[in-house]
Amino acid sequence: MKIYNKISIIVALAICLAGATSCKKLLQENPKSSVVPAFLSTPAGLADGIAGVYNDFRSAYGTEGFELTQYAGTDENFAGVSAQSNGMFSTYNGINGSTFTGFWNTWYQDINTLNGILKYGPTSGLPASTLNIYLGQAKFLRAYCYYYLVTTYGPVPLHTTFNTQASSSDSRAPIADVYNLIIQDLTDASAELPATVTAPFLGKTATQSTAQFMLAKTYLTRGWSTAAQANDFSQAATIASNLITNKGTYGVDLWQNYADAFAVANDYGKEVLLVSDHDNNTTYGEYQSGASGGNAQNVLPNLFRWNYVTMTSAASDNEETVPVNLNTGGGVSMMFRDVANGRPYSRAMPTPYVFTQVFPERAMDTRYNKTFQTVWIANTTPTGGSNTVIGSPSATTPRGTLICGVDTAIWMPGYEVTDAQRAKFKGVIVTPSQYSPTVFPTTKKFDDPTRTGANDPSTRPRCLIRFAEVYFVAAEAYLKTGDLTNAAKYLNLIRERAAYDPSKSGAQNAADALAMDISPGQVTLDFLLDEYSREFYNEPRRWNDLVRTQSLLRRVATYNSQANQYIKPFDVLRPVPQDELNAILSGPAMQQNPGY
Repeated sequence: MKIYNKISIIVALAICLAGATSCKKLLQENPKSSVVPAFLSTPAGLADGIAGVYNDFRSAYGTEGFELTQYAGTDENFAGVSAQSNGMFSTYNGINGSTFTGFWNTWYQDINTLNGILKYGPTSGLPASTLNIYLGQAKFLRAYCYYYLVTTYGPVPLHTTFNTQASSSDSRAPIADVYNLIIQDLTDASAELPATVTAPFLGKTATQSTAQFMLAKTYLTRGWSTAAQANDFSQAATIASNLITNKGTYGVDLWQNYADAFAVANDYGKEVLLVSDHDNNTTYGEYQSGASGGNAQNVLPNLFRWNYVTMTSAASDNEETVPVNLNTGGGVSMMFRDVANGRPYSRAMPTPYVFTQVFPERAMDTRYNKTFQTVWIANTTPTGGSNTVIGSPSATTPRGTLICGVDTAIWMPGYEVTDAQRAKFKGVIVTPSQYSPTVFPTTKKFDDPTRTGANDPSTRPRCLIRFAEVYFVAAEAYLKTGDLTNAAKYLNLIRERAAYDPSKSGAQNAADALAMDISPGQVTLDFLLDEYSREFYNEPRRWNDLVRTQSLLRRVATYNSQANQYIKPFDVLRPVPQDELNAILSGPAMQQNPGY
């Protein structure tokens, strides 16, 4: 098969000084024309091979095409007004092996590189303790790749040997065999990796806690599958709960404030278990100033952002039930595109489910206001030098001018308001009844204020695993074992954190945290899935969560009117890239997934 003749680009490692600011520059580009046994038998070759795989993750995570497959077509999102041709993933109308190539090709290249490291590493001459770290990295990364391959495509080819020659044949392995390899690799990596990040693999590369988390999640996922073993859920629960108990050993924990999990200063902090690095120094990637997308460009902050610059001062209506029409004309824009408010792509908007069922309670649960941007401050200075926006929200009922940099130009309160409340507000108010694919609250978790230009892609790392997910794996696993008491216990730890508001007193925060607690009897699969959304909304992963819990079809039918007419049972798997199937020239043909 042709993929085995494609060797991953290997990059040399940049050894960074460990300090108060974590080194994000793990990967220094230095392409090698080929990967040969002699190269992988050296310490430098092993480090370069591992760095090369981390580099390939950057070509997926943060990019528009890859991220789309993780969040679109779920209960959480409709297509935004600018979803364009990629809207097929939001509706399931038109997905096939030609339109979806996914990460199959690249990750099989990476698996081959990792197989070479595992084969030739023991002859590298490294001390045993160092060699174990390198082999642990390779096993973790191979398991990580196979986990997402098997959960995306179902049965997939299983390769554990290093290929240096092209092959024109291949076959799929049963998912039971794939899961067995993943579990063995992660079990080994949990022992071989260091407890905390250790040179030369700095930043937020895999450690023991990362491997243990993935091991728990793999047992959990297999427990839902046709390859389930009797003790899968209990194994997942035990590993996840032990990781939480021993979090101090690994230097991982939750931040007290939910918002701090998304602060730029904490991109490599204690709540982050694994990232895919991005950087504006092209020594460490393919960054392009002003790039609208493409390989290794992190545009994640743009995907969930409406085009706020099209809102004009004449675009609002005093009737709260009338949708906002951005094409009414006659007004002056109250906003221009800037770094603070981001580059709007409008690829996805929240479904009503997000407002009515995920975030119905906002007095004590602070996650809504820490997830969405709901206020836009006027930043336009009109021609003529006046520091105000000319005009008012309504030509018939002027309410004064907006002071640039001071007044709120657009407010999305998240609830309906009265005409009287609108009459007192200078700017435009957009309420839930007015949300549309054109106008909707913006997800702000991924904002990057460090960008130089308003159109620049983000250089923040893409967080792949947050420590908060360990609590959810424990809760889900305990739910599946029937232990609702422990399931509620771990959800309550998350919910209590969600209640924390730094503007409130300690006593009030304690009272709010207690009020957020749920009883064991409240823990159901649907409640758990709602809680996943509250904690992880638009951290691209929802499709995977719904597929794992066998909830995709049911939840889309219930909550996504845009996709429920098209989605079919076979959509719980993605199609294998057609060019990979076409490359099978000898032996039995590899079959496409049913329905495609």
